[in-house]
Amino acid sequence: MSIDKYQLAEKTLVRYEKLYGPNFRKVFSVANGYISRELTDGMVAGIPQKTLLKQKELWVVPIVLTKKAGGYGEIGAILIDDLSHAIVGASAKEEVLQKAELLFNEKAKAA
Repeated sequence: MSIDKYQLAEKTLVRYEKLYGPNFRKVFSVANGYISRELTDGMVAGIPQKTLLKQKELWVVPIVLTKKAGGYGEIGAILIDDLSHAIVGASAKEEVLQKAELLFNEKAKAA
């Protein structure tokens, strides 16, 4: 019996949650929600990394251009507070869209 892509994604999330802690899934969800509301299709949250900034634990979540949209590549980032799960910063939308277009064009030329 083959495993479908949703089961595979769930197993991956569980593995990362064990590695990065209980807030991982929530942070990942908040980041993907922001991307779907504020940006365009073809972008997803990358693997969040925890950091400490001015005595505050934050998650830095890369914004990644998907393979379907031109190729994997980091094009921005979102900062999420570890306790409140609030977005406390993000790359400027215009900058993210510009980087996405550049990466897409680079991948198209290389193909």
